[in-house]
Amino acid sequence: MTSPGIRPSTTMSRRGVGRLLGAAAAASLLGGTGRAAASESGAADLVFHNGDVITMDPRRPRATAVAVRAGRIAYVGSDSGARAFAGRGTETVDLRGRTLTPGINDTHLHAAVYRLNLPPYALDLGPAAAKSVADIVAAVAAEAGRTPAGEWIRGAGWNPGRLAENREPNRDDLDRVSPDHPVFLQDSGYHVSAVNSRALEIAGITDVGPNGTRKPGVDYDANGRPTGVLRYGGQALVQLLLPPRTREQRKQAIQDALTRLRAEGITSFTDPGLGPGGDGLGGGTQGIETLNAYVDLARAGTLDARVSALFLPCSQSGGSAAAVDKALREFTPPTGVDPRRFAVRGVKLFSDSGGDLLVAGNTNEERAAELAEMVRIAHAAGYQVGVHCYRWVPTVVDAFTAALRRHPRADARHIAMHGAFVPESLLPTMARYRIGLGPQAQSWANAIHRAAQGPAGDSFLPWRSAVDAGVPLLGSSDAPVNAPNWRAGIQALMTRRGACGDVHGPEQRLTLEQALAAYTTAGAWQDFAESWKGSVSVGKVADLCVLGGNLRTTSPDEITGVPVDMTVFDGRIVHGA
Repeated sequence: MTSPGIRPSTTMSRRGVGRLLGAAAAASLLGGTGRAAASESGAADLVFHNGDVITMDPRRPRATAVAVRAGRIAYVGSDSGARAFAGRGTETVDLRGRTLTPGINDTHLHAAVYRLNLPPYALDLGPAAAKSVADIVAAVAAEAGRTPAGEWIRGAGWNPGRLAENREPNRDDLDRVSPDHPVFLQDSGYHVSAVNSRALEIAGITDVGPNGTRKPGVDYDANGRPTGVLRYGGQALVQLLLPPRTREQRKQAIQDALTRLRAEGITSFTDPGLGPGGDGLGGGTQGIETLNAYVDLARAGTLDARVSALFLPCSQSGGSAAAVDKALREFTPPTGVDPRRFAVRGVKLFSDSGGDLLVAGNTNEERAAELAEMVRIAHAAGYQVGVHCYRWVPTVVDAFTAALRRHPRADARHIAMHGAFVPESLLPTMARYRIGLGPQAQSWANAIHRAAQGPAGDSFLPWRSAVDAGVPLLGSSDAPVNAPNWRAGIQALMTRRGACGDVHGPEQRLTLEQALAAYTTAGAWQDFAESWKGSVSVGKVADLCVLGGNLRTTSPDEITGVPVDMTVFDGRIVHGA
């Protein structure tokens, strides 16, 4: 389905889309229009005082007070200086030594996927709810007892490494309790699904025949029987058959997700991957209809967050240059929306998830060439390009630099998403071309105990080396893969301590300010929005986060537990008292 703002076009130039949107937002905010100009003089709406303000502004890195007027920051400085901004109707907040930071910018967060894969839309099979395959089976059995026969049962969040059996659920587990309901259960990383025999039957996934034909992404046992475990693009065989969520359900899920994110101090985020390649991902929640839901909310003025989206032309595996070219020719970014609230700033592509390259081609050499052409097409169309990659970061960076040499464009700001293994020798190239690195520190904290040793280990998560080299380091949760608790990310960046308790590469630890930059100023950079958001600076949007403690005096190993007491968005208190 195509909305009025997402219509086919073969002629519109998209060159410089990200920069133009950022400039338009800055102009509308700072150019004397709107409520900022209407309240150019007079008392502040909000004054914070007696706090520890981490401004992220190198011109004034610390302050104790902030005044907010008409959605903008009007003053940053001392308590005494803030008194001049207090007047009749001003709300004052005594921070009592607590930390105030810029609003948090999560640079990689699937908001709709996050909410649509929790109750009441799907069973919660995360670590807190399901500690074993037996727990998953019990949850499916209970759901089967209250679901009409023949209807789908959905769930999400399981992680084989956190299940007592240390394995994935399979069709035999699920068939015992749900022979008549098709079952689809998504893992926590959204790269693997478990389904039962009824779902396999509906999808036409059968035993290996005499000719030995196997469907890509489908696990088979030694006898050629599908196990019910589907990987990467193979998940689409079932996910495309799931009853689609309505646009109203998607809008409600996004609004509910925003409420949860505001409780975490998050005022900006990038939803990385919505488009024709997404109908078979995230439980069928990453398609164009979810992008349309965002557009509806933005046009209605009810999207209380600053959201950047990446257009997703291809699925998780099997992507091709032809598919990217076709999808981009048929897509026009939405119109009639405030770019400060919603904008499609880039294109997302998939490279790998730790194994071979996942794009079209018979060999990795052929796939690398295909990936380079996919990147070139998206870059030449004027988009920022984000590539999902783990071990093939050098190949992704080569694709970025080749595209930039062939189609020169200043400040393209392409992103290597996830990027677990990055040779330090690659960092100067990334810095020279301003290629961002977007790891999820929470994810890597859970994987540190599996980190390779020797040369590969040296390239595992070189966070401090990246920052020292001048590579933009972007902070994110990848929710629903991780909870959107950015303090957990800050803690991992500062300590390099995994969930197992071990520390890997202590020389790669970041300072508090460096870690916080990943979730504030770096996010504004990714959005081409550093002129109007990302720091507590006079004239910038009043998006703020008040913590329930002091980050500077809290032990790095305890930062995860620091609560968010208040969130301010566009000058309004949207969470907390």
